Amino acid sequence: MLPLIFTMAGCVGEGKIRLEPSLKPDVVSFGGNRYIPLIRVCDAYGLKCDWDRFTRRISIVSQGHYVKAMAGSDRIIADGVERTLNRPILFYSGTVYLPVSLMGRDLFILGSSYNPSGDKPAYRALAKDEEKKHAIKTVILDPGHGGHDIGAKGKRHMLHEKDMALSIAGKVRAILERNGFNVIMTRDSDVFIPLPERTRMANDARADLFVSIHINASRSKLLRGFECYYLSEAVDDNARALEALENSSLRLSDGAGVEHSAGLDKTLWDMTLTENRIESSELAGSIAESVTGAVPINTRGVKTAGFYVLKNTNMPSVLVEVCYISNAIDEAKLKNQKFQDTMALAIANGILKYRSEFERTEGFTRI
Repeated sequence: MLPLIFTMAGCVGEGKIRLEPSLKPDVVSFGGNRYIPLIRVCDAYGLKCDWDRFTRRISIVSQGHYVKAMAGSDRIIADGVERTLNRPILFYSGTVYLPVSLMGRDLFILGSSYNPSGDKPAYRALAKDEEKKHAIKTVILDPGHGGHDIGAKGKRHMLHEKDMALSIAGKVRAILERNGFNVIMTRDSDVFIPLPERTRMANDARADLFVSIHINASRSKLLRGFECYYLSEAVDDNARALEALENSSLRLSDGAGVEHSAGLDKTLWDMTLTENRIESSELAGSIAESVTGAVPINTRGVKTAGFYVLKNTNMPSVLVEVCYISNAIDEAKLKNQKFQDTMALAIANGILKYRSEFERTEGFTRI
């Protein structure tokens, strides 16, 4: 396989370009700058390239290395490190174009040990004895509310959301730990943890997954059942109301502010969210499917909303709504320890199934 070479610093003079000869007829000029179609680069160098027309996200993978980019941006993420190109990637007339200066002499090489400059490369392939790249080991479990923030409250049995969420999260933790996970709880007692602190804990731990556990509520006493959310726009009135309710905990936080992960600009954050959204939807689907087959409860399926904890975490994240505490039938079930045990097992099994599929397909990059 021929080496594909990416700039380390991003500002490479075109006089230093080393371009595969078969690609030279494909070079085009935009505003006096030389570009080459992405598909031709991938064909010439034998790379796996994915292009999402809807999100405009680009993924290039080869031999343990990867590059993520977005059409219209001059920023890339190469093996987790941010880089700035000297001109943006373009999308024109249905074709993605890479700047020719992306390939040059003082470079990071994707999928090759070749180094024409003799300098130590900025990135390296994983050694054989290193851990698998596509491995899920650390999970953040986030029991909603706590302390003076009781969350939703049942009318018949006077149950508090904060207590039920903590109880079920603790049971999920025990199951996951028995299956080899490193589990971190945002809280393991009746204390109030601000939403920004919860997301900071997850990001600082570099967790592989984030699962927030809540109990639902509605003005309608008829609504009942299980739901699992991942990040996107709320598409119905109930989801919008729930989004507002769960995010209202921000008002209880001293000096809380909504901000993206430190160190990532908006374009890079959008790239991260796009990839995580795909994986989050898979995780939500796996958990919902597990609950549907194991728990005696109405399952309302996978839904989307803009919860704060989903917006501000750097990993695939979901928010589970176990049932409706505002519904008499659901509240009665929630009080039952056997129901809690069954629900916890189903949630954990959904996470285990997701891990198995994620690792089998190397991060959903192959069937």
